[in-house]
Amino acid sequence: MGKRFYRFAVPLIRLFIPRLQVRWEVPFDGEPAVFVCNHERAVGPLEMAVNFPLREESPIWIYAAPLRRETTPDYVRQDHWWKEDGRLAPLWDKIIPPIVSLILPPILRSPPHVAVYHDARAATTMKESLRLLQEGKNLVIFPEIPTGFGEHDREKINEGWLMLLPMYEKRAGRPLKVWPIHLDLVGGEIRVHAPFTMERDISLRDQTAALSGRVLRGIFEERG
Repeated sequence: MGKRFYRFAVPLIRLFIPRLQVRWEVPFDGEPAVFVCNHERAVGPLEMAVNFPLREESPIWIYAAPLRRETTPDYVRQDHWWKEDGRLAPLWDKIIPPIVSLILPPILRSPPHVAVYHDARAATTMKESLRLLQEGKNLVIFPEIPTGFGEHDREKINEGWLMLLPMYEKRAGRPLKVWPIHLDLVGGEIRVHAPFTMERDISLRDQTAALSGRVLRGIFEERG
């Protein structure tokens, strides 16, 4: 299924989601990059997988749990797919996870992607990501932390992926660029902001807060 399903599904998905226009703050230079985006629930990943012009050269980081039918139900229950305090929450808890586990895994496995693990297998995620970057590919990462139904933390992000920056520079001999993206459903745009890199003479630990802040300002388009 994989690539064939992906190429078949893309035109169909475009019929049901808004086709956002891509606007680059500066032209893309063709160097391997990490695109970090706001999620906008399911729309963000769909837009990046279907309408982003570099989609076939930009595998998406996808949490490993929903890639498998067996682990999808627990993922759905933990990922705030409905309001936990809602009157129908007990019903959704019984009905939605089994249905989603049949539909979601084959869809998520079809576009170019990297399985993201948060256990001992995290090294596999980083190794595969570095391999793709060294081959000239890009990565698409959604670093937001969900805090409830339709809500994400606006003050901090998942920061584990930042380890790619010094690891890539050590291997490739040049910095890895990070391009923040704001998906604006109301304005109908995918706005790609100018890239930045980590400071070479400062340890990642000492500049993690600054890097995270730049990502947050870019994906939410906040000033300061």
